[in-house]
Amino acid sequence: MVDARIIPLRRHEDGRGSGQADKARGEWVLFACSSSNLSKGGFQRLEAICAAATERPHMLIRLEDMGQSLFEAMDEMRRGGAGTIRLQPIGLPFPESLLSWLPGVLAHWKSRPVNAGISVSLGPEPSRAASGPAGMLRELLDAPSASLAGVPPALGKPGWDSPPDFDFHLLVCTGPRCQMRDAASLSHVLKAECAAAGIAKRCLTTTTGCIYPCNKGPVVAVYPQGDWFRVPDRTAARRLVHEVLCAGRNLPDLQFHSARRARADH
Repeated sequence: MVDARIIPLRRHEDGRGSGQADKARGEWVLFACSSSNLSKGGFQRLEAICAAATERPHMLIRLEDMGQSLFEAMDEMRRGGAGTIRLQPIGLPFPESLLSWLPGVLAHWKSRPVNAGISVSLGPEPSRAASGPAGMLRELLDAPSASLAGVPPALGKPGWDSPPDFDFHLLVCTGPRCQMRDAASLSHVLKAECAAAGIAKRCLTTTTGCIYPCNKGPVVAVYPQGDWFRVPDRTAARRLVHEVLCAGRNLPDLQFHSARRARADH
């Protein structure tokens, strides 16, 4: 599964870091942020900040939700000629759970024979920079703030009182470990398959943070049935839609948990 909004590899247009043979095997930077509520515009602004920070070939990815996965980005850098890949976390603070997880993930990618000739490193957590974070905050505090005069109070929007009508609620995990296994595009694939099968209006598809168990990812939980599935590719997504949602059959090769069965066992 590939998301059509994959962010392309960025190089400076003035020739610096432009991929000449003498620079192609240098250090390439993979910036990684952790934000489940980052808009497309916000991502583009963050990408511009990354571009201003380095002359090296680089790319920005999200470790949750939509976009290119960590391994996809590293594979693309390898194919582009990177000799060294530095994964640089960005965001204040960067989640400690991800910092403890990333070294093993990078080592796993490095262990693949095709990646043997590439050096991989992990940059420091952003808040440990000597002056950058504090300087940024000082600049923000020196800037004028926006007045709230005339802004009407509101906690929601009209019509946000009841959920839509549906027969199936599909919970699609897009936490970091499932996202690494290409879960980012899975919700779009499921919606497309539901539409093709004529059941789009019967299904409410919701992307979530980590819902566990990560080793079974990409994880999709189907309610009210309470059945959990590993959906690794588009073929599996199509089978889930046609056999489980449309025909009401089981998929024992993909299903790894049932809330009903778990309750019965206890």
